Amino acid sequence: MTQRKKPTPTPITIDGHELTWTLIRETQWSSQDDHQGIAISVRKPGPTRKELVLKYPFLGVKPNGHWHIPEKLRVTPQIVESGIREALEGGWDPDSRGKTFTWFVEKAE
Repeated sequence: MTQRKKPTPTPITIDGHELTWTLIRETQWSSQDDHQGIAISVRKPGPTRKELVLKYPFLGVKPNGHWHIPEKLRVTPQIVESGIREALEGGWDPDSRGKTFTWFVEKAE
C-alpha cells in the first residue's frame, strides 16, 4: 500500500503576517452534511499559534434533482488571501494562542 503524500504548506504574507496555508479537504460527499466544499488550514510558522480553518461552500449544482460536482476547484493565492482577510476582519488573530478558529467563507472568488 502506498502512503498518502502530505501536502506542502504554501507561504503567504498578509498585512505583515508571515503565514502558511495547506489544503486539508477537497470537495467531498458526507452522509452527515451532504456535500462539503474545500477546507484550508492557515497557520503562523514557529511557536504554536491559533490555527485558522477556512471552510468553503460546495460549488456544485442540482439542475435535475441530481448533484453535479464541478471540476476540481483551483485554489489560488487570491482565494486564500480573501478568505484570510475575511477571517481577520471577523476576529482571528494569528498571534494569539488557543483553540482552532473556523471561518465559513461565503463565496470563493
